[in-house]
Amino acid sequence: MDSYLIEPKQLNDELYTTRVVLLRAVMKDPFAEKGAPTNHDYLPQARNFDLEGQGSDKTSALPHMSPSTEILSHYLGSLGIAISTPVVVYDDKGIFSAPRVWWMLKSLGHESVTVLNGGLPAWKQNGLTLNAEPASPGRNRLYEAKFQSTWFVDKATVIQAMSSPVQIVDARSRERFAGKAKEPRAGVVSGHVPDSINLPFTQLLENDKFKPVDQLAATFTRFGININQPIIVLCGSGVTACIVGMAALMCGAKQVSIYDGSWTEWGSCEDCPVETLGD
Repeated sequence: MDSYLIEPKQLNDELYTTRVVLLRAVMKDPFAEKGAPTNHDYLPQARNFDLEGQGSDKTSALPHMSPSTEILSHYLGSLGIAISTPVVVYDDKGIFSAPRVWWMLKSLGHESVTVLNGGLPAWKQNGLTLNAEPASPGRNRLYEAKFQSTWFVDKATVIQAMSSPVQIVDARSRERFAGKAKEPRAGVVSGHVPDSINLPFTQLLENDKFKPVDQLAATFTRFGININQPIIVLCGSGVTACIVGMAALMCGAKQVSIYDGSWTEWGSCEDCPVETLGD
């Protein structure tokens, strides 16, 4: 199994011949229109991983912060997952929240975890079997994490990176990066980290799937990002940043971190410098 992506037909072939566990990365779509219908289709054997609930640190005022290693390990164990369990993560949108869950598992030292390229839409396009409800997690497992400290970084690390060769990459839209669009969260100013590079995560996707690696690499080059140098990625709340981070790793990057507090923390910090772009 590839360490990054798996295609629908390959997953379908492996679903009943391996002990793979499917995790559906559940998160409210901030870009969905109000009143949009809720999806009730699940891949066979899929279990919900709730990024709005137990998959986030409920003690933090910031959205989608990764829980402590202990809490996250307990949550994964309650889903019937051990650190040796092969896991495939997918989301209903295609590629949106699944890379975030992949990143969280990687931060715990989980080796066998991949993302379903294209998620639920790609699965449906291939005419594969669906269920009307999630699967039961079964018995609890002991999840023995091997925490890796470099997958997530904090605000202090970003401040230090500003005066170093580390590239700070912002995965938000051009309008938000420029400071021309109002931030969706109260108390968060518009703009970006000074000298950061804007690479909207949508540039790395096509038809809600990751582009081929050669196209991903060309995109990083076009936006002036050197994947051979250290990279810190941020977005609004640390979710879509993982799309950019994962794409960089797929292209051979060796040192990529996600700023977990992302712009929600930076843009609400009175002492953090902020830049905007002129017309």
